[in-house]
Amino acid sequence: MTLAAAPTMTSTTVVLGCIGFLLSLPAWFYFLRGASRLFRLVRGGQPLPGRTDRPTRRVGTLFREVVLHSELARKPAIAAAHWLVMVGFLIGFVLWFEAYIQTFRPRGGWPIVSEWGIYHLADELLGIGTVAGICFLIGARLHTGTRERMSRFYGSNARAAHFVEGVVLIEGLGMIAVKSAKIATYDDIRPHLWSDFLTMHIAQLLPASAVMVSVFALIKLLSGTIWLFVVGRQLSWGVAWHRVTAFFTIFLQRNADGAPALGALAPMVSRGEKVTLDSVDELDPDTDPIGTGTLRDASWKMLLDATTCTDCGRCQEQCPAWNTAKPLSPKLLMTDIRDAMVTNSPYLLDPSLLEADTSHDGVDVLKLVGEGRTIEPDVLWSCTNCGACVEQCPVDIEHIDHIANMRRFAVLAESEFPSELAGLFKNLEAKGNPWGRNSADRATWIEAARRDGIEVPVFGEDVTDFSDTEYLFWVGCAGAYDDEAVKTTRAVVELLHTAGVKFAVLSKGETCTGDPARRAGNEFLFQMLAQENISTLNTVFEGVPKGQRTIITTCAHCFNTLRNEYPDFDGHYDVVHHTQILNKLVREKLLTPVPRRPEDRRPITYHDPCFLGRHNKVFDPPRELLGATGHDLREMDRNRNEAFCCGAGGARMFMDETIGTRINENRTSEALATGAEEIAVGCPFCTVMLTGGVKALSDKPSAEQPKVRDVAQMLRDAVLVEGQLPEPRERAFLTPPRRDTLDLGLTSVKPRKKGTCGSSSGGQGDRAVPAVSTEPPQPTTTPDTPKEPGTPPAPAGSEATKTAVPKAPAAPRAAGGATPQAPKPAVPPAPGARVPGAPAGPGTTKPTAPKAPMAPGTTVPPAPGSTRSGAPKAPAAPAAPKPAVPPAPGARVPGAPGTPPAGSGTANTSAPKVPAAPRATGGSTTPATPKAPGSATPQAPAAPKPAAPPAPGTRVPGVPKAPTAPGTPGAPKVPGVPTAPGGAPLKPSVPKAPGGGTPKPPGGVPGVPGTEERVQPTATEAPGRESDA
Repeated sequence: MTLAAAPTMTSTTVVLGCIGFLLSLPAWFYFLRGASRLFRLVRGGQPLPGRTDRPTRRVGTLFREVVLHSELARKPAIAAAHWLVMVGFLIGFVLWFEAYIQTFRPRGGWPIVSEWGIYHLADELLGIGTVAGICFLIGARLHTGTRERMSRFYGSNARAAHFVEGVVLIEGLGMIAVKSAKIATYDDIRPHLWSDFLTMHIAQLLPASAVMVSVFALIKLLSGTIWLFVVGRQLSWGVAWHRVTAFFTIFLQRNADGAPALGALAPMVSRGEKVTLDSVDELDPDTDPIGTGTLRDASWKMLLDATTCTDCGRCQEQCPAWNTAKPLSPKLLMTDIRDAMVTNSPYLLDPSLLEADTSHDGVDVLKLVGEGRTIEPDVLWSCTNCGACVEQCPVDIEHIDHIANMRRFAVLAESEFPSELAGLFKNLEAKGNPWGRNSADRATWIEAARRDGIEVPVFGEDVTDFSDTEYLFWVGCAGAYDDEAVKTTRAVVELLHTAGVKFAVLSKGETCTGDPARRAGNEFLFQMLAQENISTLNTVFEGVPKGQRTIITTCAHCFNTLRNEYPDFDGHYDVVHHTQILNKLVREKLLTPVPRRPEDRRPITYHDPCFLGRHNKVFDPPRELLGATGHDLREMDRNRNEAFCCGAGGARMFMDETIGTRINENRTSEALATGAEEIAVGCPFCTVMLTGGVKALSDKPSAEQPKVRDVAQMLRDAVLVEGQLPEPRERAFLTPPRRDTLDLGLTSVKPRKKGTCGSSSGGQGDRAVPAVSTEPPQPTTTPDTPKEPGTPPAPAGSEATKTAVPKAPAAPRAAGGATPQAPKPAVPPAPGARVPGAPAGPGTTKPTAPKAPMAPGTTVPPAPGSTRSGAPKAPAAPAAPKPAVPPAPGARVPGAPGTPPAGSGTANTSAPKVPAAPRATGGSTTPATPKAPGSATPQAPAAPKPAAPPAPGTRVPGVPKAPTAPGTPGAPKVPGVPTAPGGAPLKPSVPKAPGGGTPKPPGGVPGVPGTEERVQPTATEAPGRESDA
């Protein structure tokens, strides 16, 4: 029965209210002090740029991830329960603060709103939802367990989790109890079925008592008070603190749109500024950190991530290292950093305390990485960079970036890394590939393909500009050197050739993209390789607008690096994986797989490469291609975003695996369990790892073991007709090309014939990314070089020639220009016309200029590197002598020792090939070198003609503006000793990384004596690129 007029306040309720209020004061003090301490710890981290841009987009991301729980949706039941608890905690704070009123005045509540029916409904739903949600989560934790290594809660702080869960449960029960007691006590509170559907029934079981209402309110109040007190003193309890810090972690994540911190690694930063090869000399080694080696070096985001880690173990559950008994757990990595931060917080907040404390006997207690430190070397180097941890984390912790920064410190500052990486670094520096193979070997597969009648256009040999080419096929190191990967390369080329795609390759012009170096922590080596490749690619794509600079790759690591990491260094390209372009060709009927009979259908399975799938979300094209082949695709249990790594990423491909079981064998066993006769892959590294796994695990004879093959090989086999490729289609553009044009005052040229098909793009080529600031390169090799002021338009009757001067075979590059061929008879250029080999102006296409009438009896020799139809093959005739030109200071004089005579009429065949020689940063050389002597018959040049002086204002190819005698015609620059941007000779023992652009020396002449040589640091000093000879 209920009291008709129960008191609203009594002496007992006042006493209970005072108890609750007074006990909450110290709790609030400890909580606010702890929050302030955490804030100061995080704020003391190293600055990190770019975390508050696009605030509106970040607020939208915060709303989506918090309110909609988008990041927890992979486990729907857990996500729903956690959402109820989260809402009960956040909005329940309003009801919790109401307990301050209800302990004094049981009938009371918030003014006005507490009488609304909608408020009663919210109270009802919050109480029920909180209790239901937390009970489900408690049951899930108990069911999963914490003692088994494979449990995601293994290693989590169970005591903290149980405490928090208990408090939340009491809070939820308190909401229901207080409301039910009020309904039972006060008859003026009339329950309604729509707003009090549960508490109105519980009220019938309770007596009418104002003191009871006050007691229930006090219990609710004290449970929250205890939470404040305990959590305020336990700064390492992320399961509690994430309720506060997760909002900041999500809002300040790397990508404003909420995309996981995958794809590109975050740039290396010191004191808030990006560290590049150009800026590294400005760092103070004593005060400016390189990477993250101590707690002082850690960025504020790293410390915030460590504070926010909820111990949920989703990352640990997916981690390939942890699942194969290795010491790395992404969860434990973050909690260990957090524990170290909290333990050493006095020293972080007041560094003078560390100097005064002599108990550590000179040991740096703040050091994170190293033997006996917070992060052991075996933990650090077990990571494969697969991204499973980042993908799974519900609060956007950036594990890979933090691991990369610690590796950078270990390699660049401490020179402590696995011994196998020393060989990797040396090979990349000296040879430009991880295996130390000669650059000339990159052309071996091309020669074999040509012998079989497959057309493989090489840029710089068969293709001199990109105006009539649509795709650049980036073969990669594995695609040129690894036997199995070469089969994939050959399959892709055969399919492109059959489909009539206009493509070209760089052949010996390629260098490793630098992915293994960067993932292993050697950031400077990566930047050196990246700038070299970007210089080459920008030259290749001269005159091609953004959006049509399309690169095809077969290697998922090259794909990720070119697509996501090169834009940070001003390399903006549209990169597509070979499965994407091949899928497009099949869809557009340019490739037609032969229908397979039912008896010929074999079971196959597909392994998602981490850097293709999880990092770049390319899941469907490979599967659609496999479906087109007619085979029976059987998915592994772990696929797509949850695919298990093969073990090759993070430079693990080049390191021994001695701890636990092998990752590749774990993945291979899953593939074999599907009963597949073939394992399809889309990355050469995956091919190597899974092939090794099959050999280790299969007990069948080698001929009967499941084969590991690339999707391209399987598609190539599917299009064969009676064992032969179909007749190739006529080459045509898939997408109508756009080429930038520059009005030179010439007669209009008929545009090239356009194709009809649509194109597929890699996506992020035009992404706005901060780029390394560079000086403008030298004019002979830089795309989009503006024409010289005052150049008059070409008069009628002139002829503008467009050719690219190929470099001599692997000769050392001269600063500011490509190495020219042996001089050939020159033709006087028309005033204002483009000179052979000179760069085009901004946005220039390369149309063929109308030819003017030739003088009687004159002939025009073929452009260097071109083939004249019908020209007899004969030994080269000597070139006519040219007027002497004073060389620029520091330039090598023709005929100097080691340089073949200019008039010999032969290419520089005696010059040793030095594929890894550091390029002068003033520009890029022609990306593909001509074939070595003997690989092709030399072409006969035309009869020698006397050189004629160029028209006034015309630029001579390859010659920087050096002082010349008045009226003396220019001469092409002769290869000289490779020089640094300042002009001093390069040290052959240490390859110098390009700085992104050639700083202009005084007077604008490269190689001015007296300029200082800049030696870029590398982790491993190795001899300069050795000769391929």
